[in-house]
Amino acid sequence: MLNHNPLLLALKAKKSNVEIHRHAAFQIVFTEDNPFSTTLENQQYRDIFGFIIKPQVAHACVCNESNVVILNIEPYSILGKLIEEQLGDKNAFVFYAKTELQHFLGIQEGAFSLDSLLNYSSQNSLIQPLDIRIEDSIAFIHEHFKVENISTQDVANHVFLSPSRLATLFKQQIGSSISKYLLWTRLRNAIFLILTEKDKNLTTIALESGFYDSSQMTKYMYQLFGIAPSKLKQKSDLIQFLAVETV
Repeated sequence: MLNHNPLLLALKAKKSNVEIHRHAAFQIVFTEDNPFSTTLENQQYRDIFGFIIKPQVAHACVCNESNVVILNIEPYSILGKLIEEQLGDKNAFVFYAKTELQHFLGIQEGAFSLDSLLNYSSQNSLIQPLDIRIEDSIAFIHEHFKVENISTQDVANHVFLSPSRLATLFKQQIGSSISKYLLWTRLRNAIFLILTEKDKNLTTIALESGFYDSSQMTKYMYQLFGIAPSKLKQKSDLIQFLAVETV
């Protein structure tokens, strides 16, 4: 399950408010039932069905009566680049009906959903069949990401390419660097463990996810997603990890 699409983190939050914060990922938030309120860059929006924001946009949510899906997307991934292109010079897009985000992204049929977003990204012309060496590189990363000192050189050796050639090919096909892909893989694993194995302490989870210690895990999780592992653990009864698959 965790091997699929590590440059996208999907969570479902049940009637859980979020304090003002910012982070390095693109984010799409949409309700599955009742409208909610948000504050984006000090401007309040009430009774909305969702929003999409660029990285580092300060935001908060009041979702007392709403169950929302939260999608965090690596800016340099293919999907991140598609979203950036649609946003243009806007930092955020707020929608007041369930179909508005679908129309904004150019998704043709049905109300917006996680599946429709993944289908949209996989059908885009930027998506190309993966080179077998990139497939092997990804498989190697998923097999070895728990090793703290895994390097690009290790991955390159596995697929018989120079590190520079592999880095270029990987970025062309995945949209992000090997190091960023590795970081997302580790963070997704850590978040999955925090939400599903509640008896494990954060140090154990950090080590089992390939981090040097819990402080390193906390640093990167807060930078990328705007939430500390300890806070996520406190809210684990209200947040669900969503498995996703795409090309």
